[in-house]
Amino acid sequence: MDNLESLTNMFAEFLTIYKFVNKKTIADMLSNELNKTQLFEIYQLTDGNNSTRDIAAKLTQKCAHGTIANIWKRWALKGIVVPSETKGRFKAAFNLEEYGITEVKEGE
Repeated sequence: MDNLESLTNMFAEFLTIYKFVNKKTIADMLSNELNKTQLFEIYQLTDGNNSTRDIAAKLTQKCAHGTIANIWKRWALKGIVVPSETKGRFKAAFNLEEYGITEVKEGE
């Protein structure tokens, strides 16, 4: 095993432990941030492949692609999205189902 592979495995193990230890905090943050159906949909479509225009076209309620870019910037600062391999795009950092978030409970 080379050093890079060893570091990659160590990081993956650390990330698993981090997610387990902080599960409630992460779930609360995601629930608070994704408190509207549109935000929930945007997060689910933020897969690293979709552009802001792609996401805007797929949403149930219309939203400008510039608004989605601003949402991504806010989420990046909060650590719930990470930069994708494609420049200018982001990927959701967390699988919502792992945190028991399967729908939006608006008004809570």
